[in-house]
Amino acid sequence: MNPINSKQLYYFTVISETGSFTAAAKKLGISQPPLSKQIMLLEAELGVKLFERGAKKTELTEAGTYLYFRAKDILSLMNSVSEDLKHFPSSARGVLKLGVISSAGTVLVDFLKHFTTAHPGVRFEVTEGNTYELLEKMKNGLVECSIIRTPFNPEGLECVYGKKEPIMAVGIQKYFSELSNHKISITELTGKPLIYYRRFDSIISLAFQNSGIAPDIFCRNDDARTCLQWAKAGLGIALVPESICDITGQENLIFKEIDSPDTITQITAVYKKNGYVSNIAKEFVDSFGNQNDLF
Repeated sequence: MNPINSKQLYYFTVISETGSFTAAAKKLGISQPPLSKQIMLLEAELGVKLFERGAKKTELTEAGTYLYFRAKDILSLMNSVSEDLKHFPSSARGVLKLGVISSAGTVLVDFLKHFTTAHPGVRFEVTEGNTYELLEKMKNGLVECSIIRTPFNPEGLECVYGKKEPIMAVGIQKYFSELSNHKISITELTGKPLIYYRRFDSIISLAFQNSGIAPDIFCRNDDARTCLQWAKAGLGIALVPESICDITGQENLIFKEIDSPDTITQITAVYKKNGYVSNIAKEFVDSFGNQNDLF
């Protein structure tokens, strides 16, 4: 098998995005026959059919859809290599490819103020996603280091943990009318519709199990911001980390700390122990540990 080249992958992604060979050839500034030939070679090398060619539209096959997302990652990685080398091996300047979770909130913002003051020559290329998505991108070299959240498997990672923070119960007044304290126990959530981030399944399940009750799960989702939006709409009580509760637009919501040793999470800065990691990324993660007294 001949190796796949970047030109073939780029041609393939353009066809995928434009929906036709004709439109792709026009965008690329080439005639259609050589474009079709490159895709035929790519399909032959891979041994799979990538497109279903219709009269009006060219659509991806299942294999083509899989390749499209991998090709975008591969091309992004290739494009970033030259920029990385421009700043190698200095840690005083350069572009840091950073993965960030949505629930980092003001913890990350406060840290960045201090880091950028100490490293004014550093610029950022930020990729957002959930913890598992960012760990996968870090594994594939698409980000160098990430700000993620426990729980996760720390094997093979250099980890610097932020302060422990509680999970908060967030909702409109009707869900807390009989509760006056700032804190709320797990048992006081009995029978109330809960909305939480899917990754907190193990935390929430353990907390309720240890309290001898079953949670009333209204919705699991993949973003803490979605939890807050649903809570604001009055659909239930969002269970979210304390640090995301500082985002704006939450005026009508009530926030109560869940009083349980099981519902604790930590924002964590990580990079891979094995493989190349730039000095910028290492300093970023190390500095996160040095600034823990800020959080």
